[in-house]
Amino acid sequence: MKRILFVLTALLLAADSLWAQDLFSLPIAKVVEEEASDVEVCQDFICTKLREEILVEASKCRPLASFKRRRMRVKRSKAQNSCKLYRDDNFKLSKGKCSAAIREACERAGIDSRYLNVNAYDLHKKGLMEKAGFVNMIWKYDELNAPLGSVLIYVGGVGHRYGHVEIRVNPSLYCSDYCNTKAVNRSSAATNAKYKLVGVYLPFTSSIQTISSITEPEPGRN
Repeated sequence: MKRILFVLTALLLAADSLWAQDLFSLPIAKVVEEEASDVEVCQDFICTKLREEILVEASKCRPLASFKRRRMRVKRSKAQNSCKLYRDDNFKLSKGKCSAAIREACERAGIDSRYLNVNAYDLHKKGLMEKAGFVNMIWKYDELNAPLGSVLIYVGGVGHRYGHVEIRVNPSLYCSDYCNTKAVNRSSAATNAKYKLVGVYLPFTSSIQTISSITEPEPGRN
């Protein structure tokens, strides 16, 4: 019985990966490796895992959040399966479950996710990201120069008050319960007026490396 369950789990994970490949015409590993010389990469192991795991989360068939269902005027029975509702665009469209996607990706990346069981707004306001082992580096970064693998949190939002959270996977891909080629506050004229970036979170060890690179003198200088 355990062996059967293991096989089924492996098949489901493989299906998720294949879905990501079909939508991007690239395997997950290639999407993650896509980097640019003018964008930093968070070198922490956690960041690498987050970039991989959030792609899996974005492909899941999640039920729509209640506020999303009401705003879209979708019947509850139809809103239970985003794959059926969105068909081939499931990977590209939000289900209103960004925080849940980030939490599950964090858990599989080895982060203590018990502090992350809230919406994006509260993750930042209540300092829960810090409790989970992250440091807010917004004094140094914004959504355009945030290192690949960082967790971005926004307040505000269109049609709800819960904010938004996403991970920068590569220079042109931001993911949570779906993926977008731009940061959420730069996706359109409408969202640009509603979302405000308040957090660029990196694992504690990675933030130390970043600060050290700023304070260490250049070679040959006293």
